[in-house]
Amino acid sequence: MIASAQRPLWIARVSGTQAEMGQQHGQLLAAAGGATATIDHYRGMPVQLLTGDVPPVARPLVAALLRGGGELALARLEAARPRPLVERSRAFLTAVGRPASWSRYLAVMDLLQNVVGTAARLGLGPFAAPARAMALAAAQPACSTAIVWGGASADGRLRHARNFDFPGIGVWDAAPAIVMCQPARGQRYGFVTTRGGDTPVVTVWNEAGLVFTSHTRFHRNVRWDGATVVDLIHQLGAEAECLADVERIARQRPVASSWGIAVSSWREQRAVAIEIHGGAVAVVRPRADASHLIVANRYRDRTMADGEVTATPAWALHSDRREARLAELIEAATAAGGADAADLVAMLIDQRDPAALDVVRHLGGVVGQPCQVHSVVVEPEQRRLLLGMAAAPVGAGAWLSLELDWAGTAGAWQLGDPAPAGFGVTVAAGPAQPRSPAIDAVARALAIDQSTHDLAATAAALTEAIGHAPDDPSLRMAMTWVAMKQGAWASARDHAAHGLGRETLPYRRGQLLLWGARAATAADDDARAQAWRRELSGLGGAELERLRAVAVADARAPRRHARRAPHANLFMLEADH
Repeated sequence: MIASAQRPLWIARVSGTQAEMGQQHGQLLAAAGGATATIDHYRGMPVQLLTGDVPPVARPLVAALLRGGGELALARLEAARPRPLVERSRAFLTAVGRPASWSRYLAVMDLLQNVVGTAARLGLGPFAAPARAMALAAAQPACSTAIVWGGASADGRLRHARNFDFPGIGVWDAAPAIVMCQPARGQRYGFVTTRGGDTPVVTVWNEAGLVFTSHTRFHRNVRWDGATVVDLIHQLGAEAECLADVERIARQRPVASSWGIAVSSWREQRAVAIEIHGGAVAVVRPRADASHLIVANRYRDRTMADGEVTATPAWALHSDRREARLAELIEAATAAGGADAADLVAMLIDQRDPAALDVVRHLGGVVGQPCQVHSVVVEPEQRRLLLGMAAAPVGAGAWLSLELDWAGTAGAWQLGDPAPAGFGVTVAAGPAQPRSPAIDAVARALAIDQSTHDLAATAAALTEAIGHAPDDPSLRMAMTWVAMKQGAWASARDHAAHGLGRETLPYRRGQLLLWGARAATAADDDARAQAWRRELSGLGGAELERLRAVAVADARAPRRHARRAPHANLFMLEADH
């Protein structure tokens, strides 16, 4: 989906049984408008992501095969969902004028993560290459959470900050929404979403003072008959009153896919990460003397890490570098007296790697991703949210500060309209953040790459971004791959050369050397190709072992081998060899 015009923030208050709340949400949204884009995006997203590198002539056939298999898998996942929550989803869809049976699409992210896990299990022998390509296309690991309390917080109060990085540019960011739920049984909870998403899963908080933010994981141990993440967090929001409750509920029934859930409790002044896959649950706790927790996209419990899918070093680096940078920023804030909400907002748009602070990066393992479609700082004790309101990346621009009472008049309100009497929401301007000219072009390139796969349009957007940020080696790496897909070998070689002029991170430099050498070979520049392969062979580090081996094989291969188009995932900044 390509970026569209921004809609104002929309807030709904619903109550009753789960089915009644779904129906009320749908009715209110049908009156306000804006549900269609999100619902259609979730339906089409798996096929869009998985067919990006399929030749255009073959895409209709491959898409049909994927769609058929995906529908069977989604139906199987829905069969395991709790009946009250299925009824909520169906009531919501019916109320917005869509088929009730589309409720199965709420499991799309579980599906994509299960595709990665299943592909990893099948990635042997003749299945190795297609399984690796499918796993690379489906992998979307980019969310970041940072929680501070005690000494890491400016006033000691717990704050829970998160980025939701997702292949939904122009959908999620274009229609922000908040839904406040008062269930007939259980406690009140709220969630940030987008118009069309009755999905309390991304950022959720409840009146007991708990905040939940979910994160993708990738593991071989997945199943098709467990709980979806949407249903698990519905239950946590309505039932959990303390961290012990969260652990108990998470262990009650198997979960279908692979997730990490950051959970904080301001009343307990603590936070934990609940790590889940199809066969187990683990709780990762910070040290007793710690006053912060960072959660991204890798398993940190040693037993859970056994079987984790990190098909190439870039998968691990993408998460690890964001964690390292957030830790560095929180350490600096702690030394300066602790982080307040504005400090956390600034952290969420940071674009630097701790090992190369002089370089601003728009892609790869940085906290401020171009696909940042939701960014929030929750201050649960004050019942306050700070919410990024720009186009993706939403944190780079205007922010709103919202105070949300648990009690309030039922109904809906769109920002800019007169607020209903007693609605219980107070809005003020938040801490605005700078936005560089390159950001919009990079977000547009990523949106095109994930939806229409128009190479010329992707190249044009990246070229515009490079014009604004010529020294960003991550953009040069992305453009090297795109130019190679276009058969523009000399251009790809030149972009690799520009990137090497600035890149110092070992794995990223190795990527530029490998693919630059291939582009140089295809452009009949054998001297440059040989020099780059020599440099790659001299780079140390276990993470570069595969790149070095591929470069050795490339040197012996015929020239036509170098002219094969790469399977590239710009979201993660990795390509298949």
